[in-house]
This record gives sequence, C-alpha cells and structure tokens, in this order.
Amino acid sequence: MKMPNLLRLFYMSVWRELLTSTRYKVNFIFDILSSALWGFGMLIFVVAFDKNLFGSTVGSTNSIAFLIFGVSYQAWTGIALWGAPGMLQGELSSGQIDYTFTCPFSRYFYILSNIAASLFRNTLFFLPMFLVGLYFTMETLTPLGLLLGLVASVISVASLAQLGVMFASLVLKYKEISAVFSFINFAFQMLTGMFIPVQLLPIPLRLLGYCLPITFGIDLLRHYVMNTNTIMPIINEWEVLLAQLIILAIIAKITVLYLERIAKEEGLHYI
Repeated sequence: MKMPNLLRLFYMSVWRELLTSTRYKVNFIFDILSSALWGFGMLIFVVAFDKNLFGSTVGSTNSIAFLIFGVSYQAWTGIALWGAPGMLQGELSSGQIDYTFTCPFSRYFYILSNIAASLFRNTLFFLPMFLVGLYFTMETLTPLGLLLGLVASVISVASLAQLGVMFASLVLKYKEISAVFSFINFAFQMLTGMFIPVQLLPIPLRLLGYCLPITFGIDLLRHYVMNTNTIMPIINEWEVLLAQLIILAIIAKITVLYLERIAKEEGLHYI
C-alpha cells in the first residue's frame, strides 16, 4: 500500500471517530465539560488536605478514615447510579429490552430490584475496606454510633438508587450518554464530601452538594463514627435525607411511566 493511501486511511479513520463522537451531541458536550471540571477538581484537592485547615473544618485530623469512608461511598455510588443503566444498555445491545418491557411486572421495581441485588453482592467486596476504616476510628466508635451511621448510609444509598432508575431511563431514551454519567460522577465525587470536606467548597457549589443524596448520608456516617462536625444541625440532616428519598422516589416512578409511554409510541431500539 502506498503512503498516500495510508494517509487517506488515517484521515478516514479520524473522520469516522469524529462523526461517531458528535452523533450523540449531549454526550459529546458533557465529555468536554468533564475534562475541564476534573482540572478544577484537582485544585480543590490541593487546598483540602492542608492538615490545619482540614482539622479545623472537619473537627478531626483522622484523614485516613475520612478518605476510606469516602471511597466506600464511591463504591456504593457506582452500583446504585450506574448498575441499572449499564444493565439496560446491555439489554439494548443484545436486543433483549423489548422482552423486559412486555413482561407483566412493574418496570420501576424491575430496575430497583436489579440495583438492590447488585448492591447486596458488591457490598460483600466493599466490606473489608469499610472495616479498615472502622479500625482507624476505634477511639470514637460506639455500637450506637455505628448503627446510626449505617442507617443514614442505607437511606442515602436508597435515594441514589432512585437516581439510578432515572439514569436507566435516560439510557433507554437517548441510548449513548456515557459522558453525562462521567460528568455526574464528577459532581458526586467533588461536591458531596466524598473526598474533600463540603465546608471547603465555594458557597454555590456547596449548595449544589446539599441537593445530592449522599452528602448528608456520608456526613452523618462520619459524625457518628468519627465524631466529626456536621454540615448543619443533625436533626435537619435526617429530615433532608428522608425528604430526598421520598421526592426522588416519586420522580423516578414518574420517569419510568413516561418511558413506558415513549416505548409504546416509538419502540426501544439501539439506533
């Protein structure tokens, strides 16, 4: 093959990749935004782990346990948010999705049950890491504190599962939204206190973080297990947790009903 032909082949390959990337415009835009935001996130990391600033903000210098619990939440977040979208995207690719939508059961509970099953299975693998975090909190850990922290975690993860239902619906509607997931994943990692204290964020980002389900769940877990400062009064954090679960469950149910109507009108095909 002559060199000009090789260059033409390279040109055609690059052009095909660009066409494929821009075919799903929402995905393309969010891919670019995510890249820029990760650079911004690294700047926050640098500020967050100044030892004196961290201690005065969080009320504890136990940064090891702080990070371990954050990583544990990231694992739960990954399953609750992306488990169902990944499952349904696989069903779209294999042509099985029509069977899912013609079977006589609630699609909302079908998606939820698959999320719950994945969470149960993967928690077995996350448990050792969580226990390592508990080991570093022996001075502040109490049985009641552990119980209350786990209850707060369960409620927040249940709220995440409702978001997972919504994102699964987006997959069936828009087919390719992996960059949207990446963008949202960034928001959960940087704005919820998963890796850096929420109190260190600028006020607009802090307010956005308060709207995300796991912010108060992980804050209460750390408070009860590590004796850290809470973002707001404890009773208010419990109220927000429960309100988020109820509101997101209603929205998720409505989203699935809308999807079912679209499926009847347009069908479900990976185009």
